[in-house]
Amino acid sequence: MYPMRLAHLTPVTLLLAALAVPAQGQGSGNGYLFGTPDVRFSLHAGYAHANAKSELFDFVIDNLTVERGAFSGPNIGGDMAVRLAPRVDLAFGVDYSAAVKNSDDRRYLDNNNRPIEQTTSFRRAPLMANLLVSLASRGRSVGSLAWIPARVVPWIGAGAGTMWYRFQQQGDFVDYQTLNVFSTTLESSGWTPAYQGLGGVDVTISPRLGFTADARYLWAKGNLSSDFRGFDRIDLSGITGSLGLTIRL
Repeated sequence: MYPMRLAHLTPVTLLLAALAVPAQGQGSGNGYLFGTPDVRFSLHAGYAHANAKSELFDFVIDNLTVERGAFSGPNIGGDMAVRLAPRVDLAFGVDYSAAVKNSDDRRYLDNNNRPIEQTTSFRRAPLMANLLVSLASRGRSVGSLAWIPARVVPWIGAGAGTMWYRFQQQGDFVDYQTLNVFSTTLESSGWTPAYQGLGGVDVTISPRLGFTADARYLWAKGNLSSDFRGFDRIDLSGITGSLGLTIRL
């Protein structure tokens, strides 16, 4: 449960931290900042599409009333970016996505001629370090102190990190060798290396506040527990699109 709580609380913590940090030496002027911002905090939400292309997903789709799109779901996350150079940032981020689907067996009914029902959930929480490069100047200095942010700044990036994941099924299932119906909970969870490419655009709302739109493609595969013996590694890859707000410090 810890990774899920982390993913829910971290974006809020980042936002509160940004609001709480005193703006010493970098107060806001009339449309400008007193100095180039060194740190940015972002909070975003969107939709995480799961590729769901490994054997386990194929088996579930073939035998239960679940479509491949059912493994995609809402996403929330947060990032902290530190300026390394005028157009380069090092960013640390955490995201959390979840998909839950109720289903029944496609071909069989139980002894009372009722559907054989179960619930499948798929959750992912990547923790990533990313190098971000702005494709345009992020602002300009006026005099020795004032800094005016650019209106629109596109950017790209790449990163690596680790991902927590959990695939779980609860309910009634058919043993396809004996055709017996049994009740159980099947689960596999753990941590695995992850890599991503990302890109987006920042739009200035005020000197300290900005709007962000981004897309991230994540590559990862994870090992499965003995509950899913015989399947290859689970596919954790997919693309996430999100919108958010950024605070400059």
